[in-house]
Amino acid sequence: MRNKKWILLSLWVFLPGLFHSCQEETVTAEDPELLTRQEVQVEELMADLDAMVDEALFLQLNPLKAATGEGDYFRNSCPVVTYSRSDGTRVLTLNFGEGCTGRDGKVRSGKIIVTSGSFEESGFEREKRFDQFMVDGKKVEGRILKTITFDRQTLLRTASVEEEVTLTFPDDKGVVKRKASLTREYELHFPGIGRDNLMRSWGTVEVTRLNGIKFTKTITQENPVVFLVSCHRNVSGVVTFTTSDGRSWSLDYGDGTCDNLATLTKDGESKTIKLK
Repeated sequence: MRNKKWILLSLWVFLPGLFHSCQEETVTAEDPELLTRQEVQVEELMADLDAMVDEALFLQLNPLKAATGEGDYFRNSCPVVTYSRSDGTRVLTLNFGEGCTGRDGKVRSGKIIVTSGSFEESGFEREKRFDQFMVDGKKVEGRILKTITFDRQTLLRTASVEEEVTLTFPDDKGVVKRKASLTREYELHFPGIGRDNLMRSWGTVEVTRLNGIKFTKTITQENPVVFLVSCHRNVSGVVTFTTSDGRSWSLDYGDGTCDNLATLTKDGESKTIKLK
């Protein structure tokens, strides 16, 4: 009888921990809708970071706008931005401190640190790193390399973007390792003129989750993903997902409308899903 009580007590102590560990990573390859929703959050977070740093750089390098410290999309008094030059290296630091809310309503903390030989000239590589940086509870680690060229005929900025980033979601919702090789075009306008900034991206993204799920995202130049900065969302373009065990499906962001809807197609069947 004593042995039975000991077994029951051991199970009572052990099972809650087992149950909790099973709940930590609930996204599976068999659930493309849930996996897609979370990956869209990651994709849009990365685009948001890119646009936010560009806005901070513009304000820092433009004396007239720097006096106000206000951007169109992200920056108010948050974050504190510093810019330094030494030995041919430029360093831009966005310091969100223990946490502050930007114009977009998102709460950020920690630092983003961007270094380059030049922010003003075309062809220089920029390196973006993170120091205890978090967005709405999501922790971002790793680095992003970006090299920009400028076409004086089309007035388009084009960048090659290489990402090696780890994102940790709050509430035990998983850890995502992301390796991306993208081409990104920018349509940027001066603040306050009433025209929206947008970014077009295409290329490949390799994603590995903590629970072993691996998949690749492919975006073609003919149908790039378009991120509308004022909307803070992807609004058009098609992404193809392929998992390491051969499953595949696609996500169509639509016609450019700023909403949280997209069309997921798998095995010839399509349905409209809400992204977040």
